[in-house]
Amino acid sequence: MVFKRLSTRLSVLYGALFAFGLLMTALTGYISVVNNARQTAQNELQASARVFQRVWSDRDEVQSAGALLLAHDTDFRQAMLQQDAATVSEDFAVLQKRVKADMGFVIGADGQPMQGRSDPVAMAVAAALQNARDTKNRTGVITVASRPYQVVAMPVLKTYNGPDRLGWVVFVSQLDAVEVQALQKLAPVSATATILTQTRGGLWMDGSGQGSGYAADALSFFVDNSLRTGAAGPVSGHNGQAIAFAARLQTLGADQKSVLLLSYPLKAALRDYQPVISALALIGGLGLVFVVLASLYLSRSLSRPIQDLTKAARALREGGAGQIDIVARYEMGELAEAFNDMAASMQAREQDITRLAKCDPATGLPNRSAFEDHLRALHDSDAVEQGGVAIVCIGVDRYTHIRAVWGVAYGHSLMTRLQEILGGIFAKAYIARLSGDTLGLCLTPCAAAQALPLARAIAARLDKRIRVTEDQSLDVRVSLGVYHVGKTRGATDDCVERALIALDQARAAKVKVASFDPRVYSELADTLLLTDQLHAALQNRDMMVYYQPKFSYREGRISSVEALVRWNHAERGFVSPQRFVAIAEETGAIRDLTLQVLQTCIDDQKRLKAAGFDLDVSINYSGRLLSDDAFNQRTLRLCQQAVGRICLEITETAVIDDPKIGLAAINTFVDAGLEISIDDFGTGLSSLAYLKQIPAHELKIDRAFVMEIESGQRDALVVRSSIDLAHGLGMKVTAEGVETRAAFTLLQAMGCDLAQGYGIARPMPYDALGPFLTDFNGVVGGADVSPSGQRFASR
Repeated sequence: MVFKRLSTRLSVLYGALFAFGLLMTALTGYISVVNNARQTAQNELQASARVFQRVWSDRDEVQSAGALLLAHDTDFRQAMLQQDAATVSEDFAVLQKRVKADMGFVIGADGQPMQGRSDPVAMAVAAALQNARDTKNRTGVITVASRPYQVVAMPVLKTYNGPDRLGWVVFVSQLDAVEVQALQKLAPVSATATILTQTRGGLWMDGSGQGSGYAADALSFFVDNSLRTGAAGPVSGHNGQAIAFAARLQTLGADQKSVLLLSYPLKAALRDYQPVISALALIGGLGLVFVVLASLYLSRSLSRPIQDLTKAARALREGGAGQIDIVARYEMGELAEAFNDMAASMQAREQDITRLAKCDPATGLPNRSAFEDHLRALHDSDAVEQGGVAIVCIGVDRYTHIRAVWGVAYGHSLMTRLQEILGGIFAKAYIARLSGDTLGLCLTPCAAAQALPLARAIAARLDKRIRVTEDQSLDVRVSLGVYHVGKTRGATDDCVERALIALDQARAAKVKVASFDPRVYSELADTLLLTDQLHAALQNRDMMVYYQPKFSYREGRISSVEALVRWNHAERGFVSPQRFVAIAEETGAIRDLTLQVLQTCIDDQKRLKAAGFDLDVSINYSGRLLSDDAFNQRTLRLCQQAVGRICLEITETAVIDDPKIGLAAINTFVDAGLEISIDDFGTGLSSLAYLKQIPAHELKIDRAFVMEIESGQRDALVVRSSIDLAHGLGMKVTAEGVETRAAFTLLQAMGCDLAQGYGIARPMPYDALGPFLTDFNGVVGGADVSPSGQRFASR
């Protein structure tokens, strides 16, 4: 759009409307004046035509009377009868002087002029009268050589009122410019009179053979129309527009037509109205100026409240007051008032939202966002460089237990009370509630060397019985994490996060106070990176399955293998299974990992059986999966594809954490024909009550007991007791961590069923498993220990 501003558009719109109205008014007035001038000129021209016709009629009467007198003179008639040309001429000359005609002559009985036979006017008149049969006089206009003449012809009769005609007495007056101008002086207006004669082509021409200054076609059209309607009208010529009137003239001959054209210039007609036109022009000009000024004022009065609203809206958007002064009335005033109410309401809601976003609603304390804003303000004020800032995170131990026993309100009251105590110790400190059980304390200025001593003092002050309500006290125990912000500034959220990590480090180390350890922080970051890499490895199927053989004492051979997952990272090398399996359990990737291992083991078991090796395969099954019934069903469908026995190794703690769900899942596996092995027995404070409920087929003794079996009497006693207990419950026993011949022999003597460890074989990929099974001879240190005579070999 050309005009972008509302005030400009309103100015142009209103100005155009008012100017259009003013223009129409002025144009109407002008048209009325012109029409009135035309009508007046037309009336005056018609009056002038009547004056001209009256003058000509009077002249005709005078000349006709003289001609009649001569025509009735007896001597003149006798001379005409005798064709006495001298007498006729003498008598006619006397009469011509009396009537003051420009020209005169007598036409004889033969129809020819008796004198002036060579005169073209006389010949033309004689020709026009030649066909006359009656005895009436003739008057009219005749045009000869493009010049008009007024002719009066009186017949000369043989006897008075007789039928015989002896000739004609003719008087001719030339209608030249002088004659016409003399007639014009008698007209009421200074009109221009012109006698026009119609040519054989139908065009009307004046005495000079021209169109009297008008186009021939236009003039002829106007004359014909004026003769038909009898009214005056406009006609355009070389000298501009004029008002004209055409009056038909009586002609002497039937073959000629003549008219009297009266024209009056429009300028002359408007001359008397010029003061009125000037007054209209002046009024129009002044009105236009007034319209422009009024339009500007009106547009500004309408657009100014809108502009004020726009400015207030922008101010409101930028967080300002957004209020406007109400000056206008009616709709604009109501709109401004509604806008002010809206702005005030929005500011009130924004304040509420800001307050809720920056404070803990339960206690009214600043929250983590407000705490970070405070740190950011300290950074901007260079408080860090002046003395440093210490961030202390104070975590209430057993807060979940306190809230569960005493209620949520009691927990909030405890956090408020701790804030009051800290506020009494550090009057200028900024205290916020970072989470449900954690308070944040910002100390400034605080040197790095002062941070830990201050934190220990805080711990000593809070680690005591604190009155939470008027009738209730509580023994509070806290842990503190400290992070000191020095000259090397970081993002405020990172600083708070490091203080919280220090708190987690203190709780993990079971100490009261811990300072942020960047090594642990880097390990956390590395764990996040490793998590992403683990998901990528699962998608790319980069995980490998290694198999560790298990020696059966009863059969004297390798009867089964345990599947162990390995991850050979392109940059890290082999990643510890304890690390990436724990990540998989925390992130839920353990499902994809377990499915891949199951499918690989089933496929490898089929290939081993095809090669002549019938082996049972043990697979570790995470306790996190026992509660996922859909995944358990999927596991069963996969295991149904196996060609040999599949044993799921489950830690006893997985059952202890949720015995109802865990036992139900294990019973489902057992009912489907799978074997269950209790892994890492003895490391999780095993409960005999749960042990007797688990329908397991195998019990695996943890390597921590087996590796000390040779030197530790207690370990040997625990192992023997575990073997006897398992056998008593109908389970076979596998000992892990068998690395020496002595341990192998002792376990055999104790009645252990299976041995597994580096003394038998290390975990190996599938490609190495077949050659190992073929070459294995069961020899350990050259001693024959197997019932079949094979030897145990340490590998």
